[in-house]
Amino acid sequence: MIRLLLLALAVAGCAGTAAPVRAEQLDASLREEIHSVPVPAADAKIVVTTYRPRAWGPFPWIVMSHGTAPTPEANRTIGRYRSLNPIREWVRRGYAVIVPVRRGYGASGGEKFADSYGTCARPDFRRAGEGAALDLLATIEWARTQSDLDQKRWLLVGQSAGGFASIYTASKRPEGLVAVLAFAPGRGGRPDTHPGLPCAPDPVAKLFASIATDIAVPVLWFYAENDAYIGPAAAKLWFESFRAAGGRGDFVMLPPFPEARGHGVYPSAAGTPLWTAAVATFFRAHQITLPF
Repeated sequence: MIRLLLLALAVAGCAGTAAPVRAEQLDASLREEIHSVPVPAADAKIVVTTYRPRAWGPFPWIVMSHGTAPTPEANRTIGRYRSLNPIREWVRRGYAVIVPVRRGYGASGGEKFADSYGTCARPDFRRAGEGAALDLLATIEWARTQSDLDQKRWLLVGQSAGGFASIYTASKRPEGLVAVLAFAPGRGGRPDTHPGLPCAPDPVAKLFASIATDIAVPVLWFYAENDAYIGPAAAKLWFESFRAAGGRGDFVMLPPFPEARGHGVYPSAAGTPLWTAAVATFFRAHQITLPF
């Protein structure tokens, strides 16, 4: 444990303008570890946290990507994105969980956000996707050095902007990827000023359509009806644009969910039975033989 505490301090020292990372009690039951992972294309490093089952590998694994808050200040305070409800669920089911914090956010820090799309008036969502993909692909390359991870059985999993990042990264066709699980995926959410009405939904739809046939695996698109970031109209537009352009996947729209204004199904304990049921159905529908 002492080694892990010192590692936390070392990561804090290499994270540029990241918020301070205090020495912390890492969760031994989850085999929690902190790593500093290079992103060569950006001449930067990001903080990545790993969690593993208490068993022998090789494990199936997921790269789990965080969302984006409405303000830059909030994005800089997400720490290592320790979303423990879904992390525990994945580990319980036998998966290793790899959680990168993208450049600009939380523990990784940096002056600019890797996945900024600019403004609602002049958004560049492809730039946002490319920036996020740099960090996720660097994380995947690092994961390939881990001997206890099964390189033919892994998933991209993301919440909100992390779902968008996961879908976009899948268009790069990383080897061994089996599927994408995207929970409330999208960009442009304005929950405080325009609940349910993300800005510039049409450019996002066009982007999803443009990468649909580049994605060789099925994608689960999972939303709640009352999502304050991404309402049903935008969610359906994005999925239907993706599918019409040749993308493979399934769409799930839950009834209104009480936590986080409908945007918190995946991270919340109350949402766990809902998203796990959807994933199990999705796996069966696409004959995915990963454990679940």
